[in-house]
Amino acid sequence: MVAMFYGTVSVDHIRDTFVAYQKDPAFDGRYCVLMDLADCSFPDESFDDYMQLAYRLRPHYAARDPNSRTSFFAPGDVAYGMSRMYKTIAEDGAGFAIDVFRTAEDALRFAKVDPQAPGAADLLRRV
Repeated sequence: MVAMFYGTVSVDHIRDTFVAYQKDPAFDGRYCVLMDLADCSFPDESFDDYMQLAYRLRPHYAARDPNSRTSFFAPGDVAYGMSRMYKTIAEDGAGFAIDVFRTAEDALRFAKVDPQAPGAADLLRRV
């Protein structure tokens, strides 16, 4: 699953995206999630907001396979920092691997996608 965010993205927006994804009939907890945060900004939210996000997403974490992964593509400093903070908060309770990358290639590889594979460049439009 690829989630591309644009404009100002709040923790509620992120939560709603994951909840909608899990309710979708095509949801498969074995799939990796690739979060593209290259074209978004974040409002002034606190560490507590991200702790609440991680807590609210626990049902989603429980539905994910331990072999799945969440890969953040966050090339900008703010998106990278916010994603790293979320990773620190969420990864212990998630039960699957979470990591943050500045390059599209590394983000794709972590999500088990070969950046050179046909169609991979379209996933993030930056490879």
